[in-house]
Amino acid sequence: MILKRYFVLFQFLLLIFCFSFFCKPQSTDYSFLSYLGLANQGSYINGIFYPSTNPFVIGDMSHLNGLSGGDTGTVVSATGDDSTLGISTRNNGVADIIFLFDEKGIPFAIDTDGNGVADYYICYKSTKDYYLTTGSRCTGNAVTVIVGQGYDTNGDGVADNPILSQIASDSNPPNSVISPSPGIYGSSTELTIACNDSVAPGNIVYTIDSSTPSFEPIQGSISNPKLKKFTLGSSDGIYTVKYRCRDLAGNVENVHTDPYEFNHNVPTVTISNLNSSGVSSLTGAIGTASFNWSSNYSGTYSIRLNASNCQSGTILQSGNVIANIINSFSISATSFNIGPNTIFVCARAALTGYQTLAIVRDESQPSIIPNPGGGNYGKAQSVNFSCLDNNPLGCGKIAYTLDGSDPNINASNGAILNGIEFQNPISIPVNSAVTLKFIGADLAGNLSPVQSAAYFITTQVATVTTNSFTPVSRVVNATSDQSITWVSDRNGVFTIRSGANCDFGTILSGTNVAGSVTAGVPVTSTILNSNFVSGANSILICVANAALDPLYGNTSFTITKDNTRPTVSSTNPVDFNIATPVFVTPSPGRIQIVFSKNMDTSFGGISSGSKIKNVCYPIPTNPPLTISVFDGVSWDCIDFTATYTWVSATTLQIDLSWIRFPENAKVTWTLSKDVLRDVAGNTPLNDVQGTFFTAQRQEFFKPFKTDQTSCWDTSGNLVPCAGSNQDGQNQYGMVRSYTVRYYSGFANDAVTEDNTSGLKWKTCSEGKISALNSGVTSCVDIVTPSANCSPKDSSNQPVRLEYWPFYSFQDNSNQVYPSSVNGCSYLNECNAGAGFAGITNWRLPTQRELDTLSVFGYSSGNAAFPSQGFPDPIANYFWSSTLRKSNPFYAWGVNFNYGASDVYVRSNTNNIRCVSGAGTQSQTFTDLGNETILDNTSNLVWQKCSAGLSGNTCNTGTATKPTWSVAISYCSSLSLAGRSWRLPNIKELNSIVDMSSASSIVTIDPVLFPNTKNAGYWSSSSYAPSPSNAWIAYFPTGGMSPFTGKSNTAYIRCVANGP
Repeated sequence: MILKRYFVLFQFLLLIFCFSFFCKPQSTDYSFLSYLGLANQGSYINGIFYPSTNPFVIGDMSHLNGLSGGDTGTVVSATGDDSTLGISTRNNGVADIIFLFDEKGIPFAIDTDGNGVADYYICYKSTKDYYLTTGSRCTGNAVTVIVGQGYDTNGDGVADNPILSQIASDSNPPNSVISPSPGIYGSSTELTIACNDSVAPGNIVYTIDSSTPSFEPIQGSISNPKLKKFTLGSSDGIYTVKYRCRDLAGNVENVHTDPYEFNHNVPTVTISNLNSSGVSSLTGAIGTASFNWSSNYSGTYSIRLNASNCQSGTILQSGNVIANIINSFSISATSFNIGPNTIFVCARAALTGYQTLAIVRDESQPSIIPNPGGGNYGKAQSVNFSCLDNNPLGCGKIAYTLDGSDPNINASNGAILNGIEFQNPISIPVNSAVTLKFIGADLAGNLSPVQSAAYFITTQVATVTTNSFTPVSRVVNATSDQSITWVSDRNGVFTIRSGANCDFGTILSGTNVAGSVTAGVPVTSTILNSNFVSGANSILICVANAALDPLYGNTSFTITKDNTRPTVSSTNPVDFNIATPVFVTPSPGRIQIVFSKNMDTSFGGISSGSKIKNVCYPIPTNPPLTISVFDGVSWDCIDFTATYTWVSATTLQIDLSWIRFPENAKVTWTLSKDVLRDVAGNTPLNDVQGTFFTAQRQEFFKPFKTDQTSCWDTSGNLVPCAGSNQDGQNQYGMVRSYTVRYYSGFANDAVTEDNTSGLKWKTCSEGKISALNSGVTSCVDIVTPSANCSPKDSSNQPVRLEYWPFYSFQDNSNQVYPSSVNGCSYLNECNAGAGFAGITNWRLPTQRELDTLSVFGYSSGNAAFPSQGFPDPIANYFWSSTLRKSNPFYAWGVNFNYGASDVYVRSNTNNIRCVSGAGTQSQTFTDLGNETILDNTSNLVWQKCSAGLSGNTCNTGTATKPTWSVAISYCSSLSLAGRSWRLPNIKELNSIVDMSSASSIVTIDPVLFPNTKNAGYWSSSSYAPSPSNAWIAYFPTGGMSPFTGKSNTAYIRCVANGP
C-alpha cells in the first residue's frame, strides 16, 4: 500500500512536469495550468487573462503598447507601495499616468487626466504582456501610448488625445480645496480634499498633526487624485489640517492650513436630501432649494442666508428644535443673490453648532460645446462635450441624438425626455452625413437651446502617383529646382511637404505646392531649390481626404541636393608618370573616364551612341574632344571620329575611329568640361585631360620568305645557287599564300586574305578601287568618289585621297591633308555602317604587319608587293601606325619601290593600305647560355655577339667587318654551340630589330645582344634590281637598305635553325 501510494504521487508529479515543460498548450487557454497554479499567476476566462496579483512592480519598465511595443515609462509610486501606483512616461519619478484598481487590488484601467475616472482599460494577455483598449474587458479599439504626445485611439499613428503633451508643457501649480469648511463640530466629520488643476490634478498629501506635508521626503498621508476623504474628530479637541496637491506635471502648490475644533457638547447639525445645489427663477427651472435637517440636541435654531457664522446674515427661519427630529426647509430662487450663496443651519443648546450649504443662483443658460465641432473629417471621431456655466460645480446633464430628432430634458428633475444621456465619448458613424443634436441642463435647471453639429467622416484616402521628374535623376545642384508631375485618383486638398509625416511635415515653397487637386488631372509642381538641404531630402505629396483631422493619401520620394562638382576618379589609359612609367597597349583605341559621381548621360551631345567627327582644319570651335600626338617638339593634330558610350552613370567610354592608337606614341587628349555635368547639373571645374605613352602591340609574325630565288656574285653576275649559301639557295621563311575574295553581299569590295598571317587586307590601296572582269581583279583609279564609301574632306564631301601625311596638316595653299592614322576609318562606315566587305575594324597597319607584304625577288623596279594578292603595284612609300620611339618626328613605313623598312618624316605624304585582323603571336627570347639566343617564336637561334666578339657581355675580342662574300663564308664555317650557321636573309635579320627601343644608338635589345654596333649588318639577300648590292639592316635606326655594295664591309650576326 505504501509503495502504491508513492507510485500515485510520482504519477501526479510526472503529469505536472509533462504539462509544465512538454505539453505546452497551443492556444491561449491556460486554465489547466492556472488550476495547477503554475502559469502566469492568474487565470483565463473566456480567453481573457485575469492576474491574481498586481503585475506592476515599482521600478520596472511598463509596456502599455504590448510586450513588443517598446517601453512606455517607469512604474512609480508616491508612497512606495501600490496605493499610489502610476507610470512616469518621462521617467522623472512623477506619475503622469494613474492606475485605477479593482476590488482585488489589480490595476484594471488608467486615469490620464487625474479626474479619478477610467479613460482606457488594461487588457491582459499575461502578467508581462498587456495593452490598452477603449472598452473594458479587452473591448473597443486598441490604444497606443505615444510617449511625449498622448494616446492614439484609432490606429492612425497620431495622438488624438494629446494629454501627455499638455502635461509636459504645464508649468502652473494646482489648487486644492477642503470641505466642509473649517469650524466647530459636535461629532466626527468626513472631510474631502479636492485637487483642481487646469490640465491634470495629481497626488494629494495631508497631515493632521500640524507637521508640514511633503512628497519628498514623504511626510503625511498621500493619495492618488482627485479626491481624498477622511474622517476627523474621533475625540474632542482642535485639529490642524495641512494639505497640498501635486499635478501630473510635477508642479506642487503651497501648503494650506485649516483648523477644526470638535466638542461633543456642541450640537451636531445634519443636512440631507438637498434637491439641488443650484436654483433659477427662469420658467421651467428649479425655482426652490429644499432640504432636510436635524440636530442631536434640543434647543433653539436659526437658518441664515449668506452668513459667515451663526450671528450674521439674514435669518430665514428660527425657533425651537427637538433633538433628532427631521425638519424640512425650502427657499425660493428669488431669495438668493445671483451667484454663490451660503446657508448656515445653526442649533444652540449649551453651545452652538452648525452646518453649511452652498447654493448657486444661476439665471443663465449653460453653454454646451462639442469637441470636435462639426465638419468634414478624414478620421473616425469621438465627440465629447464641455459645459460652461455660472455654477462652479458644472452642468447637470447633457442629452443628444444622432437620428435627427430633438433631444429634451425635464429641467426640474433631470429626466431625459428624448435622446441619450451623454456619459462617454460619442462615436460618429463614418462615410455618411450625420447630424449630432444636443441639449444641456445645468444644476439650476436652466436648459440650453437645442444645438446641432453636422459631421461627415470619410476614411478613404487618395492614391497618389508620380508620373515624371525634372530633372529625372531627382538630384539638384546649388541653384536648380525640382519639378514633379503627379496625379491623384480622388479630389482633395494637397500639400507638398518635407519630412516623413503629412501631419507634421513642413509645407514647401514653389509653384503648385499646395491647393486643390481634381481626380485624374495631372499636376506639375515645382519645388524651389531653397527648400532643400545638402544631401538627401524626403519629400511627400499629401492629399487630404477632409478639411478637418484628415487622413492623407500620399507618395514619397527623395530629392538629393548636391553642390559638389564632379571630378575624375580614374582614366584608362592611365596618365604617364615618369617615376613609374607605364606604356599602354595601343589596342583598343579607347579612352575610358570614371567620374566621382553619377553624371547626366544625356547632356552635351555625348549621350550613348553619339558619333562626333573631329577635324583638325579648319580648327573647330569648342570641340568635345581633341587628341594630339607629340612629334618630339610640338603636338600634331590627328583627325578622328569619336563614339561615346556611357557604360554606367559614372563611366564614359570613348572609342576612336583609329581602332588602335599609334604605336610608340605620346598621346594627349582633352575632353571639354562644357559637355559634362553630373545629374545635379554641376560641371567639372576644368576640362578633363590625359597624357599617355603607347607601346608596341605584342604581335609578331614569323619571317616570310623573301621570294628571292636567284643568286649573284660580288659583281652582280648570276651564279648557280647550289653551294652559294645565299638567300636564293637557302629559301628559309614562311611561304606566302594570298586569296582575293568578295564576301556575300559586298560584290564590289575586294579583300585579300593572307592565309599565312591571318590578316585581311583591302586589296587596293587608297585612291584606287577594285574591278572584277572575267574573274580577274584589278585596281583602277577612283574617278568619282562614292558618297557611300569614300573619305570625307573637312566639309564632309567625298574625296579621292591617294597620298596621306601621318598627321593632319594644312599647307600654304590651305590644302587640308587628313591623317593616315585615321585614313582607313571611313571603310568602317561603308555600306550603311556594315563596313567595307562587311568588316568594321579597318585600320592603318603596324610596321610589323606592313613588313609582311614586302618581297625581294623582283629583278625589275616594280613595286615590291606580292603580285598574287595585290594587283595594284604602286611603287611608293606606305605608312604604318608605328612611330620611331627614339625620335617621334619620324614614323615607320615601307618603301615598296624596293621593300625597305625604314622611318620617314611624318609630314611626308605617302600611300596607305588598310588592314583588318591581328596577329596572334608575341616574340620572346631565351639566352641559352652558350653565346646563343633562341627566338622562341620564330625558332631561330642567333649568335649573341657580333662576329669577332665573345663573352657574356660581348666585350672580348674585336668585331670583324668583312665583305659580303666573306661574311657568307664566315657564318657557313661557324661551329658555335655545335650548330650549322648561315648568314640570315633580310627578313630574318629584320625580325630582331627592336622598334620599341628608345635608344638613338642602336635598335636592338642590348641585354640579349650586347655591344651591337650602330652600323649596318649583312644579310644573305641580294638587291635583285642591282645584284652587286646586298641588303643590310642598319641598326642605328632599325631600317634596311639595298644600296651597300657587296665589296664594301659590314658587321655580321649569324643565324641557325633551332632549337
